[in-house]
Amino acid sequence: MNWYDKAIIYQIYPKSFQDTNNDGIGDLKGIIKRLNYVKDMGFNTIWLNPIFVSPQVDNGYDVSNYFAIDPILGDTNDFSEMIEKAHRLGLHIILDLPINHTSDQHPWFQDAVEKDNSIFKDYYIWHKEVNGHEPNNWGSFFGGSVWEKNPHNPKEYYFHLFDKRMPDLNWKNPEAQKSIADIAKFWIEKGVDGFRLDAFIHVAKANFAQNSLDNSTKFPIDDQFYAKLPKVKNYMAGFVKEIKQIKPDVFLFGEASSATARDAAEYTRPNEHVCDVVVNSDNYGEIFDDSNADIPRFFQSRKLSLDSLKKTYVTWESVLDQVSLPTLTWGNHDISRVLDRLNLPVNDSRVTKLLATLLFLQRGIPVIYYGEEIGMHGLKYEHISNFHDQRALDLIKTLRQKGYKDSNILQLLNNQDEMTARGPMQWDTSKYYGFSKKQPWNWAKTEPICVDEEIKNSNSIMMFYRELLKIKQHDCFTNGNFQLLITKPQFYAYLRKTPQQSGLVVVNFSDQESNFNLPVGKWHTVLANSDVQVVDGVLKIQPWGSCAFETKS
Repeated sequence: MNWYDKAIIYQIYPKSFQDTNNDGIGDLKGIIKRLNYVKDMGFNTIWLNPIFVSPQVDNGYDVSNYFAIDPILGDTNDFSEMIEKAHRLGLHIILDLPINHTSDQHPWFQDAVEKDNSIFKDYYIWHKEVNGHEPNNWGSFFGGSVWEKNPHNPKEYYFHLFDKRMPDLNWKNPEAQKSIADIAKFWIEKGVDGFRLDAFIHVAKANFAQNSLDNSTKFPIDDQFYAKLPKVKNYMAGFVKEIKQIKPDVFLFGEASSATARDAAEYTRPNEHVCDVVVNSDNYGEIFDDSNADIPRFFQSRKLSLDSLKKTYVTWESVLDQVSLPTLTWGNHDISRVLDRLNLPVNDSRVTKLLATLLFLQRGIPVIYYGEEIGMHGLKYEHISNFHDQRALDLIKTLRQKGYKDSNILQLLNNQDEMTARGPMQWDTSKYYGFSKKQPWNWAKTEPICVDEEIKNSNSIMMFYRELLKIKQHDCFTNGNFQLLITKPQFYAYLRKTPQQSGLVVVNFSDQESNFNLPVGKWHTVLANSDVQVVDGVLKIQPWGSCAFETKS
């Protein structure tokens, strides 16, 4: 077993976690300041969103220097101090590593643009114009074409799957692969324990002569041409093998937003040199209100469906059995916070605790977004002009053209847009929640909840999370197999079993008190969000109740 098989991951968005120099932007010293908090909560691994030098076109995912810390966050001395203290506390550090693209300000790209004979020209993807226009009609995830003209040669285009200021790397080029591996090695030597491989499923592209047949827009997004292609595994194999040679237990946490369970199995097969685990962006059990075709799916109203969640995790647990561990998460920096997004039936701490119990005690690695452990909500902006991310700008433009009121567009954005989830961590009751003495870089009104208040209340969400993460480390909930029980629709219940111990989780996702027949055994309660009554093997479970039990096998 590797150390990361027992990982409990805390995702920190560095710009929004803790500001120590009062410029309104979080920094590495702020993370250092809060490492004891992370440890005391029960996490053992920290995933940091990108901290490298960047023009911040895409909040750090556009890297211009992979070998230095962005000055807005600190410097290499701060990084070394953070690693040293984290390791002393028994915490592992994972860095977010964008490997599909760089910034257009990166020296490789600058040299490639300026010199036709540049040694870095083949680090990127180029194509001559076709009949005076783009080489094909493929659409970028950030809108428009994936092709942008070379500013020094208007008859030549470069490929960018995301923003035009984020050119894609050419993974066909062995030198480019080696350079990315050298970056990973550099940070491993600095003490890093692993990497989240951002957008790794996009490193292979199809034949550029092929146009998309989708006629719904001028430049349709058609990821059959640039997602999960067979060459992804080939390209990744050399990169992974090289860095595993210098650190065999480096943890590679692959981001594959559109991955199915079978895709995840392909990318995590032991000894095939790809990823150790894969996380996707569609395992939340959501069902969408698709009654209005004007609204893109991402911004549609949605709610949690236990039936959908059951089908999802039975599939993932079954397909990944004996292959790898699923990742267990309610969200991240690329989607609004779970308590805002899912239109939960009541605004009640019992439901927040229920969601945590239901998900994180399953077989898999919990990945918990900062603030989730205190029940943080997203920011609520007062005007649509406060939104600057590309997806929001596209929505505003589209819906305004169709006659939608700004107030209606604002509601959609506040419920679903990713920027609402990147607000400052709420530490205390001061003006800016103890994050900074200056207005944070991303600021709007939100629910007044904070660590200092939660820690005083033994029934708070935060204290519940502490107990939950202790129980997650028990043998049955770490190593046990997974069996979803067949139940009435309002229940989500499952068993976790090892030869020595068994665990049972039962949640009642309804506003009615219900009875649940426990499996045979001498069960004792280890966690509950409300009163637990068991009489003759029958559990009387409260509305929105959740509980976990254990017994010796």
